[in-house]
Amino acid sequence: MSVSVRIRVVAGYGAAMALVAFLGGSAYWSASVALGEISSVREARAELDATRELFQQVGYLQAGSRGFVITGNDAFLAPHDSAARFLPVLLGRLRTLVARDSAERRLADTASALLAARIAFDDTTIAVRRTRGVAAADALIAAGRGKSLMDGIQSAATALEARISVEREIRTDALEASAARTRVGVVVASFLAVLAVGAGIASIFHGLSSVERANARVHELADELQDLYDHSPVGHHSLDARGTIIRMNATELGWLGYERDEVVGRIQFADILAPDDRAAFERNFAAFKAGDRADGVAYTLRRRDGSPLPIALSATAVRDPSGAFLMSRGVSVDLTERRRMEAEVRTLSGLLPICSGCKKIRDDQGYWNQLESYISRHSDAQFSHGLCPECWARLYPDMGPYPTG
Repeated sequence: MSVSVRIRVVAGYGAAMALVAFLGGSAYWSASVALGEISSVREARAELDATRELFQQVGYLQAGSRGFVITGNDAFLAPHDSAARFLPVLLGRLRTLVARDSAERRLADTASALLAARIAFDDTTIAVRRTRGVAAADALIAAGRGKSLMDGIQSAATALEARISVEREIRTDALEASAARTRVGVVVASFLAVLAVGAGIASIFHGLSSVERANARVHELADELQDLYDHSPVGHHSLDARGTIIRMNATELGWLGYERDEVVGRIQFADILAPDDRAAFERNFAAFKAGDRADGVAYTLRRRDGSPLPIALSATAVRDPSGAFLMSRGVSVDLTERRRMEAEVRTLSGLLPICSGCKKIRDDQGYWNQLESYISRHSDAQFSHGLCPECWARLYPDMGPYPTG
């Protein structure tokens, strides 16, 4: 697409140059320049450029704020913060340019006030996202205040652009009429037109390069986010309102032993649960859809080979602007190691029947075992054998005092 755009730009540039040369040659003997009208056209162009830059910067402001709310990634705030700093300067310049037209000045003042309110709203939304999470930030956005302010800014900027465009057309017509009466002016105007078109082409190519770099960065960020999602140390998945798995990261797929196309959009979460957990999940999922979150609910999943996988599942709900449930955002933590450690801790817990005479311990089958043998089988402890001072004196009275070396 970029190559096609460049071809069209070059063709347009050639056509423009041919037209400028034809007009300059045919009107050379009769055209004159009205320098005052040239200045007016330049002012109108500056006003129009400032207005269009306003649209672009407002877009950066909105996209950066929304990108941070969705992902929590501070990288999205860079264009937002840059726009928030530049927009007041741009509006100040625009207000100076349109100061002679009261209607345009009122529109610029309106856009400036709405923009200040929108920046304050974004600051609040970003703070809420940092301190209370994405759900609270989404709720604030869903209230419509930010959209109302953005609509107002765009409306004022559109009206201002329309007025400036009409004014520019009027001034351009006056310039052309004046140029028709002076041949010197046409020569100067043609020369300026060549410079302007050349600058425009250079600006377009520069803009295309900037867009290509921005697109490459967006793709890079998207790849980074996908990699972070897929290779997180915990499992991630999303369920639709019917409980069908619509997303699952590579970590959780690896735990279960499935390929993505075997799971996503094909099976329900209950299908990979242990049978004893399915009824509880159906009850919990219904309550979750009516609420907003679930925290640390224990389930046992079945891997592809049938082996159990104990997990703790936490989730939040994603809803549309009307509040209807769209999907869940679930995080699964593998409890296998934790269960193993708990089992080890439980190995020597409880009441142990021990003989008060020989100190043997009775096991669960009713057999009496030497104390060290029983402990060795039920823990990682190992024994070395020796004698205490009392037993040394009792068993070896002729061997002298108890050795301490």
